[in-house]
Amino acid sequence: MARKSYALMTQPPASGSSLLGPTEPAECNVFHRSWQHEAQLDLSMGFALGEVSNLGDHGVGMILFDVRSAPRDTLAKADFDYSQELMARCATFDQTVTGATGPQKFAIQLLPGPDIGEKAYATRQSFNGNITGVGLRVLAGTVSLDMGANTGMAISEDEALSVMKQIAKEFIDAARNQ
Repeated sequence: MARKSYALMTQPPASGSSLLGPTEPAECNVFHRSWQHEAQLDLSMGFALGEVSNLGDHGVGMILFDVRSAPRDTLAKADFDYSQELMARCATFDQTVTGATGPQKFAIQLLPGPDIGEKAYATRQSFNGNITGVGLRVLAGTVSLDMGANTGMAISEDEALSVMKQIAKEFIDAARNQ
């Protein structure tokens, strides 16, 4: 369903861009949210979306995730096409989001990822100084896993990252044992 809805968009984003809008600096766009880019249209990749819900003290937290499966080089180019130098230069960057009230800038901070898979990094998103979400992306062989959670009343940043790390580890371990 996600592929179909993405393919039906009147103007899918150009290669290397995000539905969320441009990043500043532009070279940081490689750290996109994977469920919002053209890899969904690549039928050579296996693709699935999922969610883990009812997290946190109030039982309303949710982690969305997508999984892609393809040859390692294909995944590395689609989701992890960055150098350590670029990661350092993009330690913090802005991303424009167009909403009902017009464009808004979110600050994105790259964080070290857990020691899972071959490459991993986490993100922290904030708006006007308030943390609004976190994410985790992991590459392990022929699997790319990307997760994101809104933070706030239901689930804290630490809780969300902890659960995402646990999910990633279990998912990658299960994929290796297949």
